[in-house]
Amino acid sequence: MVKRHSILTLALLLVGAWAHADTAAFLREREQKFKPPAAAKDFHTFAPVRVATFSNWAKYFNSCTIEPGPQSRNLGQGQLPRPLSYSRFPVGGTRTLDDFVETYQVTSLIAAQGDTILEERYPRMRLASDKFASFSMAKSITGLLVGIALDEGKIASLDDPASKYVPAIADSAYGAISLRHLLRMSSGRIYSENYSGADDNARTLSSLESQGAITAINIFTGKPFHTPGTKFNYAGIESIVLNQVVSHATGQSICQYMQEKIWGPIGAQDSGTWQLDGAGQAMGQMGFAATARDWVRLGLMIVNDGKVGDRQVISKSYLDEATRMSAQPEQFHKGKGVNRLYGYGYQFWLHGENQPVMLGVYGQHLFLDRSRKAVLLITSAWPSTVMPMYSMNYSRLFEAFTESLDTPPTKP
Repeated sequence: MVKRHSILTLALLLVGAWAHADTAAFLREREQKFKPPAAAKDFHTFAPVRVATFSNWAKYFNSCTIEPGPQSRNLGQGQLPRPLSYSRFPVGGTRTLDDFVETYQVTSLIAAQGDTILEERYPRMRLASDKFASFSMAKSITGLLVGIALDEGKIASLDDPASKYVPAIADSAYGAISLRHLLRMSSGRIYSENYSGADDNARTLSSLESQGAITAINIFTGKPFHTPGTKFNYAGIESIVLNQVVSHATGQSICQYMQEKIWGPIGAQDSGTWQLDGAGQAMGQMGFAATARDWVRLGLMIVNDGKVGDRQVISKSYLDEATRMSAQPEQFHKGKGVNRLYGYGYQFWLHGENQPVMLGVYGQHLFLDRSRKAVLLITSAWPSTVMPMYSMNYSRLFEAFTESLDTPPTKP
């Protein structure tokens, strides 16, 4: 008996050693094929390092760790009702999901409905354990945190000015702007965010990274150019202001509040990370990273009207106000005052009436369909920050996905 046990133990050790060797060889090969950056910000100018950088953000940028709760949300395994295909813009013709993944530098893709993953892919030698950067998808998380603080009464009203909660920015251009107008990116201030390296966004990032959010916000002074609330103008600084409002209103760091109010309650399986600014605070406009499956868990909470099981993580009423096209003034509707693909709600882009989207540069997308309880996550490493034709085809793939589902849409 002892001899049989020893043989079994030796066999298990050998299997473990082979698996370890295979894993080590795989990691060496993927590092050779997808080079890590020599310096953290090399991804700005050297596209080949983007795959490695975007799937391990906290390795290169100082970040806090947001731990999961004691119990993760189980996700079942299923399959799509039919293989996904879409009509490619602008050349036409039907393209397959394989073509999509290869063409658009996709690094992870998960389609899910209810509690079931229908399709899951990790191209370019990525792994389910990789933590994918989101860039401006983090703005939508900031919007969710505002909603939770409002639900809890920590924020009294969305019509309050930001300076009520953050007195240190009272003299800035954003101190007198209401939270509602900040949520809709409609402060009235002309702020440039075109990723040229010489825009207002670049000034903000430089100050944010070196000195922190309060200093970055106070760079901007003067009165609004437009009446607040009347015109959409994409501006990451407004998400930074909202982030500070949440932290000051709750008396907690964003990392702590996120862990307690979202990451634990959604049943995240792995830790998330959030990039820190020069004052050691989580950035409100970017920097959050998580595994693909945990991004999907976050999306499933949203499409389930803010609930996970019996727990209401965020109120349905806030989500309705934040993510439904009909809840926004007309100038925030798709094709009206935003762009031809999306409208805008409370830090969410809006593809359709019940279809909010979390977007980030270089091709980060979390598409949500609240009526079908469906989620499509796509992370990418695009050749450039913003690529309109790529964006059109991502939208078309999402439409093909929702149309393929057996479950008919229902009114949230």
